[in-house]
Amino acid sequence: MQSFFHSFFEDARVQTLLVLIALDIGLGVIAALKIGNFRLSFIGDFARNDLLGKVAPFALIYAGYLYAKNVDIVIPGVDLEVIMDGVWALVLAALVGSLLSSLKDLGLSQLPEAIAGPDPETPVVPPAPPGA
Repeated sequence: MQSFFHSFFEDARVQTLLVLIALDIGLGVIAALKIGNFRLSFIGDFARNDLLGKVAPFALIYAGYLYAKNVDIVIPGVDLEVIMDGVWALVLAALVGSLLSSLKDLGLSQLPEAIAGPDPETPVVPPAPPGA
């Protein structure tokens, strides 16, 4: 088990995800504070939706890759490394989308809603009225 954690956290893909997660949390909190709709429950939603829903499955597939690297799965030439790289790309795209949404909320990006729209899993809280 220790070798898994050592390999997992030394992998450049995982380090990239950890940096993006830290940026996403930081920018998301700053954007929510700027808009005036920050709730601690949003951090819980982030943990559930992004960490448990995206990073944890990636870690599980990564573990399978470590222990069965070159075993073809159903289709010749498709092994766990190919699947792991595909899942990593999807997780990366989701985190980049969340970052772009936070940048848009901060007014630093003019991207359309299709690219930088709100996360559909995050509850929408109306902003507080002025002076409240």
